[in-house]
Amino acid sequence: MKNFLSSLLPGLTLGAAFLVSACAQQPAQPHYVEAKDNSLSFYYTDGNAERILFVSSIDRYQPHPAQKVNNSVWKATVPLTREFDYFYLVDGVPTLPDCPYTILDDFGGKNCLYVYGL
Repeated sequence: MKNFLSSLLPGLTLGAAFLVSACAQQPAQPHYVEAKDNSLSFYYTDGNAERILFVSSIDRYQPHPAQKVNNSVWKATVPLTREFDYFYLVDGVPTLPDCPYTILDDFGGKNCLYVYGL
């Protein structure tokens, strides 16, 4: 019986370690979007920022203050729109997050491109 339990112990230890690592909190994504009802919420992670503004072509690039939802994550919510481009102003500095699609702006730079459903 002792040999049988000894042979199971390495497998049980490995299984327990896997379960603990799978339940560990994963780091927050630096930038992501959630669609809900008729709105889009943009989340941006920056624990050092004092102020973040969300700027988009939805309303001709009027800056909108993002709200801090925890120590490092900021959230900006806009009406659901099929396609538009956007960027952030992080403490006054234009900032482009890691986004899947980009588009050239009128000044030779890039903006993120949001397309509903992609």
